[in-house]
This record gives sequence, structure tokens and C-alpha cells, in this order.
Amino acid sequence: MMTPRGLVGSVCVLALAACSGDDGHGRHGATTPTPRPSAPTDASTSTSADAGPVAAAGAVALDEDMAVGYFATGPAAPAAAAYAAGAWAEARAGFAAVAADRSQPQPQRDRAGLMAALAAAELSQWKAAASELALARAALPVLVDWITYQEARARYFAREFDAALTLARAVGPDSIAGADAALLVGDILRGRPDRAATAAHYRAYLTARPKGIRRSEARFRLAEALAGDAGAGVAGASAERLALLRDILIEDPLSSWATKAAPALTSLTVVPPGPVRLSAGEQITRGMALFDAMRNPESEAAFRAALATAPTAVEACVAGYHLAQSRFKARDRKAAGPLFDDAAARCRAAGNADLEIKSAYQAGRAYAFVGDRKTAIARYQAAQRVDPAHSYTDDAVLREAEEYADLGDDEAVRTTLARIPREFPAGDMKAEALWRLGWRAWRAGSITEAIDWWKQQIATTPIDDNYWAEGQPQYWLGRAFAKAGQAKAALASWEEAVRLYPMQYYALLALNRIREAAPARFEVLMRELAAEPPGGPARLVFRPRPEWGAPGFVRGMELLRLGLGAEAEAELRAIGLTAPADKKRVDDPDLVDKLWAMAFLYDRAGRYATSHWPTRWHILDYRRRWPVGADRLRWQIAYPRAFWPLLTDHATRNQVPVAMQIAIVREESAFDPWRESYANAIGLTQMIQSTATRFAKGTGIDPTRDSLRDPEKNVTIGSRFLGFLFQHWKGFTMLVPPGYNAGEGGVARMLRVRGGWDADEFIEGIVDDQARNYSKRVLGSFFTYTWLYQQQVPVMPNLIPPELVARANRP
Repeated sequence: MMTPRGLVGSVCVLALAACSGDDGHGRHGATTPTPRPSAPTDASTSTSADAGPVAAAGAVALDEDMAVGYFATGPAAPAAAAYAAGAWAEARAGFAAVAADRSQPQPQRDRAGLMAALAAAELSQWKAAASELALARAALPVLVDWITYQEARARYFAREFDAALTLARAVGPDSIAGADAALLVGDILRGRPDRAATAAHYRAYLTARPKGIRRSEARFRLAEALAGDAGAGVAGASAERLALLRDILIEDPLSSWATKAAPALTSLTVVPPGPVRLSAGEQITRGMALFDAMRNPESEAAFRAALATAPTAVEACVAGYHLAQSRFKARDRKAAGPLFDDAAARCRAAGNADLEIKSAYQAGRAYAFVGDRKTAIARYQAAQRVDPAHSYTDDAVLREAEEYADLGDDEAVRTTLARIPREFPAGDMKAEALWRLGWRAWRAGSITEAIDWWKQQIATTPIDDNYWAEGQPQYWLGRAFAKAGQAKAALASWEEAVRLYPMQYYALLALNRIREAAPARFEVLMRELAAEPPGGPARLVFRPRPEWGAPGFVRGMELLRLGLGAEAEAELRAIGLTAPADKKRVDDPDLVDKLWAMAFLYDRAGRYATSHWPTRWHILDYRRRWPVGADRLRWQIAYPRAFWPLLTDHATRNQVPVAMQIAIVREESAFDPWRESYANAIGLTQMIQSTATRFAKGTGIDPTRDSLRDPEKNVTIGSRFLGFLFQHWKGFTMLVPPGYNAGEGGVARMLRVRGGWDADEFIEGIVDDQARNYSKRVLGSFFTYTWLYQQQVPVMPNLIPPELVARANRP
């Protein structure tokens, strides 16, 4: 099946003189919703008996019924499912039948007619699509701008250029289709001889939309028009073309427009022979575009070029730091250390304390990675001296303690860790420092001391929102109490972890320890946690707001109910329904309510990458309650069954629990098929090239960057890797997430060192904090999906099977 983004490149196959294309941006491509998997029927904050808040004057109520799809049931339901799956012919036939059925209500026939027309466009049946879209435009005025653009696009491909131009110019500039319509006008004008009019159009577009979509396309087309504009002055036109083409190379270096711009630049008489010369600032801008796209060698080259082009002190600091970061992200830590040293010196000279601290801190990490402990300590201490109030300072102290641990200096470890809660009481590392003091005591066999440290940890941070620490001290206190022979206290501490931190990693461990130690108590606790509250089915009730009646919101709801999730998301974003840009907890009740409304709407639109995001960072209170009643519905938004048919199919094929398969996808890519990590892991299952090549064998899939962005191809490969790990470790689940992160060889190396430890100790003993915390995160999501959709607690034995340790120790 062709993915929604894959459709973008297919619309220009007709031999049209004015047709252009960009595989990086997509022009006039149909945006189709991601196939919507089975999803919960509700998400709520109240029971059906609750009438909800009363609307204030001017405010409009929002109820979950407003988001029920028009084609959720009835004769159009199969057509809607076919449309969502990209089965355009089946969708067209089904919707056309409903549109022609006089027994159906006229509004439903009109909506079905629109969907049949959109399916016709996907099939490149342009004349039919144009005619039917004209009918839909008249019948559905609430979506007039968007439908007008769709009709203009269809008439363009049907070669009805005059009609397409009139329609495109009629689209409101502020509509979600406004920019696309303006660019369609440009394409039509390019097919005409008046280059001055074409140039004026693109210049107006870039002036009105300096941050608009497809800027590189507009810049290139303007430069192209200027080249053929006989009325423009040669020198002036050349200078403007030069500026436009340079901007493409600088700001959008990975697009196909940059590929086109480079040779066009050499054709300008004002450009001397040889490569295009960029200033230090321009190289930095270009480097940042490459840096953000995870193209580490290319970004490194750009930052080196900036440093070689007479940068200012400020520019040298920025370029130096990002040069080092590019090398660090490429995992060349040995070379990164001296680069960070150089960056720290440059940033000190520039007076940029923020990047000076970050450079010193990252230098410490780089030297630590290659085993140069004393140099790492010196760098961490240098970071601490710059600004004690900086957010990296307490992290630098924690890292310093890690180096003393590797040097075997126990007293220095204790002294350094003890500084953190004392010197940084408002910092985010105090609980971690106390945890590590307790952990060192536990490993040394000093159980009483470990208990004391972990009690201090709870007193300092009664509720810890950090995903890697949710329930950590409570669980390990239980282990310590059990080791000390205090069985009653152990069970109480484990139960506290379960109640405070539902469905998290340590709750999973705690429930397993309770089940092992007191089976009857475990069963009672399970019944209590799963008991539904009285009052009937829960429903979502949000605060009434004026924005729920805004025209953009009404359009968004109409698109959502039609099943056009991408377009619905665009309308909702246009009225400000977006999550905060940071990753900080939100406590304002009004904003919490609005974020839940946003998450619910995006969930109903099938936009799961967007819908679940605020539940990770911003709205967190639901995580303190088990999923019953209204809270079950919130958890289902936070842990949706995104790509469910696809993931279920491949989990079954590869004999892995589907809960683990979707947990991997949620935590690896956050359901974004286009995500690429700093290590160049790509797609839903975040495949790096070596692993993808290995597990693509026999599938017929060429694991290129583009193919790994295709959900079907990516999951085919990633699920085979996951199945291999389950088989390799004989179904011992605790070793699977670390194996997914570090490979089976990495886990084998860990087992050779710590194979005699219990499984919970083994996870805590993973040296790399990213791999350790990743393992906890995936195991927590695995538990969440298993409980939420299967009402089960996965069995997690704490003894690592000796045969697995023996396998790891074989040469």
C-alpha cells in the first residue's frame, strides 16, 4: 500500500508543461489520513450522569459526540474504511453508491459525494473529480475554501487551466489551503508567457508568507521567472536571483530545490567560477538545517567551513559547539572531546555562558566514554564553575560522581553525591543522587543504610514525575525490607509503588514480587485496582469555551467527522490547539482541561503522534490513578492503539506480544513514521542502517531512508528484529528492551559482567543511562498496553535463567 506521504510524488506524472515537483515537500499532493486503527470509543472526565459545566455567555460546550464520524456506522462505513486504508477504487464505489441513494438524508449524500470525488482524485480521474467537487463545493459551504482548492487542483490536472486559475484565486489566503492555492496559481502562471506576472506572483507569496510552506519552491520559481523576464534589469534581476538561490542552498540544503539551485547559481554571470562562497553566518544557518535533520557529516562540514570563514566570536562559539555536537552525535566520542574543549574556549571568549557550560559538560561525557576519567572529572568541574544556577550544573556534579565510581574512589562518590541535595535543593537531580547512594549501599550489602537513603529520597521527592524513577524508591525499599526479613513492610512498600505509579515499570516489578510472595494478597489487589466506579459509562465533558464555536473549529470538526484527519489537524493548529513547545508539566487547571480537549480531538482524528504527546510531558495527573472509569479513557488517549492492524499482524508473524511491539513503536518513534534520531535511526521502529540491512534479508525490501519511512516496510523489518530477540533470549522479557537498544551482543557483554545479578539489578546496572532508562520506559509501556487492553500483569521472573548467562559467556 502506498503511504500517505508516498502519494505526494505521484501527482505530477502527467506531461504538463507547468507541472513541477519536489520529493521533499510535495506540491498539490493529496493529504490522506493515516489509516485509523481500532480505537477506544470514549475518552472522558465524567460519567454520563454528569451534565457537565454550564456554558458561560459566549462560550460553547464541547462534547465527545461532536467528534463522532459521519461514516462510523451505516452503508458508508465500508467505504470510509477503504478510504482510510488507501483502497481508492473501493472507497469511490462505496461513497458514490451512498451519494446516489435517495433513501439517505441529503446531508449524508452530500458528504459521501465529497469523499467519492476525493477518491476519484486519488485515482487520477481528474475530470470526474472536478465535476463532483463542484457539486460538493455548493453543498458544503462550511468547507468552501478547502473544497475550492481541491477542485482547482483537479481542474489543473484535467488541463482546464483557466478554470483552475479562477478557483485557486478564490481560495481565502488565510484558509488551510491558502498557501497551496497560491502556489497552484504560480504553477498555472508559469505555463504562460508573461514572466513578469509570474515573478510578481511569487515575490508577493514570499513577502506575504516569509515562513510559508514550500519556500524553496517559490524562491526557485521566482529566480526562474526573473531569468526569462525581458523587462527586468539584467544586473538587478541577477542579484535577486543570486540571493534567492543562495537562500535555498543555505536554508533548505537537503531539498531537491537545493540540487536544482546549485547549477543555476553557476550560470549567473555575477558569480565567479568555482563553488558558491558563503559567509560564516550563512554556513552556520546551513549547518543548523543539516544538524536538525541529523545529517551529522554534512553539518560538521558546514560548521568547519564557518570556522574557516573569519567568524565573529559569537559565530565561532556557535559553530564550534555544534561542530563538536555533530561529531558526538555520530558517536565519534574520542574526536568529540577535544572539539568540545575548543568550543568551550571559544564560548568563554564570546561571553556565551550557556554554550560554555554545555561544551564543558559534553567534553566530560566524551572523555568518560573513552575511559579518560581524570580529564572527564576536570571538565565536569569546569562546567560547575561557570554558573552554579545553570540547569546543567547539578548534572555535572552527578556525572563527576560517576567517574569517581569508575575510579573506585567510594568516599569521593559519597561526598560528591551528597552535595547535590544540599547544594541544589531545587534541582532535578536530588532524588537521583539519593537513589544512587542507596543503590551503592545495597550493592555493598549495607541494607540498613540503603533503607535510610531511599526513605530520604521519598521525603525529598514524594511524587517523582521522571519516567525512569516512578516508584523506584518504593520498589527498592520493598526489596530491602524483604532482604532484612521484614515481609510485611516489603509488601506494604511494593503496594505503595503500585498505587502511586500505576502501570509503570516499578509497579510491574512490584506486582510480580507481591504475586510471588503473597498470591492471595495479589488477587485481592488486582480486583481492587480493576473495579469500575458506579455511575454508568464515563464520557468526556470539557469546559465550554468561545473557541469551540470559532469558524476554524467548526471546519476542523467537519473534516474530522469526514475522516480527513490531516486536514482536521491543520484547522485545529490554526486556532492554537497545540501543545506547549517545552517538556514541562502543566498545573494550571484551565490549560490542563484545554490540553485534554486537544488530545481527545487529535485522537479522534487518528493523529496519534500529536494526540498522545501532551500526555507524556504536560498533563500528568492521570498517571497517578489506575485506568478505571473516566481515567481508563485518558490512559487510552495516552497509549493509543496506533497502527494497530499493522502491528498486530507483524507481532503475530514474529511471535512477539503485540503489547511489546506497540510499546517499542510508542517509545522509539512516538508514532511518527518520519522520525529520525541523532544516530540516524529511522521510522516507526527506529531502524539503524546495519540492523535494517540484516533483518531486511528475505523480505525484498531495500532498507533505504525512504523505505524505512514507510510504515509497512519499517515494521516488517523492525518486528523481525524484535522477534529474533524474543527467540534469542528464550522469551525472557527483561532482556528484550536492552537488546533492542544495544543489540544482542551488547546484552551478552552485560551478562558476562552482571549475569549473576537478579533481573531488576541487571537493569539498574546498565552503565549507559540512556539505555538503562530506555529499558524501563519500554517495559513500562509494555505493562501499560498489556493491562489497558488485556487486563493482565505480565509475568516477570527476577532470576535470569542460567542457560542465558551461559550462552553469553560462550566464546
